[in-house]
Amino acid sequence: EEITEPIEIPSEPEKEPEQEIVDKAEEYKDLLQRLQAEFDNYRKRNAESVKIARSDGINEMIMEMLPIMDSFERGIASLEDSAKSGMELICKQMSNLFTKYGVEEIASLGETFDPNVHHAIAQSDDPENAGKIVEVFQKGYKRNNKVLRAALVKVAQ
Repeated sequence: EEITEPIEIPSEPEKEPEQEIVDKAEEYKDLLQRLQAEFDNYRKRNAESVKIARSDGINEMIMEMLPIMDSFERGIASLEDSAKSGMELICKQMSNLFTKYGVEEIASLGETFDPNVHHAIAQSDDPENAGKIVEVFQKGYKRNNKVLRAALVKVAQ
C-alpha cells in the first residue's frame, strides 16, 4: 500500500515567545557591547592622532625658532656688557620656553662624535682626541628623543 500523505520532518521546535524576546535582547546587548568597544577604540586612536599632531606642530615651531636663538647667542658674544644683559634675558626666556616643551640641547663639545645627533663639517689633526668633538659651530637640539637639528661640529682625527 502506498502512502500519499506527505511526511512532515520535524523542524526546530517552536520557541516560546518569551524565549524569542530573551534571545533578541541578548543579540542587541552583544551588538551594543561591540559598538561600544569600537567607539572606545576610535576615541583612543583619535586621541593619539591629536597628540602626535600637536607634538609635530610644536617641533615645527621650535625648529623655526632655533635660528632666532642662534642669532641672539651670536649677538651676545659681540656686544658690550651694558647691552648684553637685555639680550641674555631674552635668551634665557627662550631657553626656558624650550625647556617647558621638552627641548634639550645635544651635548657636543668634548663628546664622542655620534652621526645620529652630530653633523661633522670640519676635521682637525689631534690624535689625542681622535673621534672627539673639538668645536661646535651650531648647537643641536632634540625633543622627546627626536633630533630637531643636528649639531654642526669639528671632529678630531
